[in-house]
Amino acid sequence: MMRKFDESKLVTELERLPIVFRVGFAAACAERQMSAYRLFEAASGGGGAPDSLEHALDHVWAEPTRTKSVAELEHQIEEVMALIPQEDGAQREWTQEATNAQNAGMSVVYALRTRLTGEAQEAAWAARVAYEALDNFVINKEAIDTSVPGGELRVVSHPLVQAELERQERDLRELLAASDGEVEKVLQQLRDRSRAESALFFGPVS
Repeated sequence: MMRKFDESKLVTELERLPIVFRVGFAAACAERQMSAYRLFEAASGGGGAPDSLEHALDHVWAEPTRTKSVAELEHQIEEVMALIPQEDGAQREWTQEATNAQNAGMSVVYALRTRLTGEAQEAAWAARVAYEALDNFVINKEAIDTSVPGGELRVVSHPLVQAELERQERDLRELLAASDGEVEKVLQQLRDRSRAESALFFGPVS
């Protein structure tokens, strides 16, 4: 079965979850992309920015419910936004690695915003960024012209894209089946697994 990204359906499903699990879903989408951010910053001499972004994501995992004031959380989001590579302000050539890092950062922002607002749409946007990151990667890697017949199908059917859509479906399915009494255990498992999957996000899928 070939999967497609259906944002409206995803939002409907996420609305069935308690906020804490919406946050976990968004954080998992961000976590799977973090290796790309680390690689980009290490190569470009980011000076500790990966640690700052990871700290923000770690905080989401540790405190998925809002424990700070709205002002404090909004300030944290602003700090994270400042760490995201921007093409307009780049002093070096814009690369695929920069795009990957930018998408990773945006997914972290949406995870933070999910915690701030509790909105299912914010979590769905984190998932969309992850999906579009691979969409962009596959188009460039395979030199696919999406304007020709069959081009879009080649992209969405690519193993890397299908793998992420399958992971998102799996995470959602497991979160929907979890009980309120399993929150800490479920989130820890989700975090550990998404961290392990980060190594293969842009890598080969058999």
